Amino acid sequence: MPGRLQGKVALITGAGSGIGAACAVAFAREGARIAAADLKLETAAQIARQITDSGGDALALAGDVSKRKDAESLVAGTVAHYRRVDVLVNSAGVSPRAAPREWDFEQVWDWVMDVNLKGTLLVSKFAAEHMVGQGSGAIVNLSSIYGLVGRPGHLGIPLDPYVHSKGGVSLLTMNLANHLAKKGVRVNALCPAFDYKNLTKTHTHDPQARKML
Repeated sequence: MPGRLQGKVALITGAGSGIGAACAVAFAREGARIAAADLKLETAAQIARQITDSGGDALALAGDVSKRKDAESLVAGTVAHYRRVDVLVNSAGVSPRAAPREWDFEQVWDWVMDVNLKGTLLVSKFAAEHMVGQGSGAIVNLSSIYGLVGRPGHLGIPLDPYVHSKGGVSLLTMNLANHLAKKGVRVNALCPAFDYKNLTKTHTHDPQARKML
């Protein structure tokens, strides 16, 4: 029996781990052809290989979503290989806890905002151009529960860049949805709470921190 995504092409950023990897595997199980994108090609290739070994169709791509040229190349690479892009999942993201210790608060802020918010905007822009040309498509952005309700700051600053980046993703999703709805493209956001994945391992692997979740 064909899956719900049979014949569709899905570009998934941050596909090398966490929610992005889970989406790539789940979408492939439903029949989608997957363009698995990650910052490092070897990481994306591991997920692509997992999918193809299970009988699916997957392509590995590498790029930094915060860079315009890379974001455009991820979409162009997907379209060049599969001739279309039906679904975009913007799962690439970073946490301030993963920033180099020598960075000051401004460097951390810029990095988180560039990857989480600007990266979502850039890949969405280039994917949407193809989707509008096709007359159909769906964009799913990974926001966060913190992007809706906020949380106390840390890193020596009162405002957490992760919270603001995800709040921006939530509002960006609404604006894109309004702009693209009449052009046949749906845009939605997922706002998960804590998940036991790579991005949150500094919290979820710490027994004391887990008591606070």
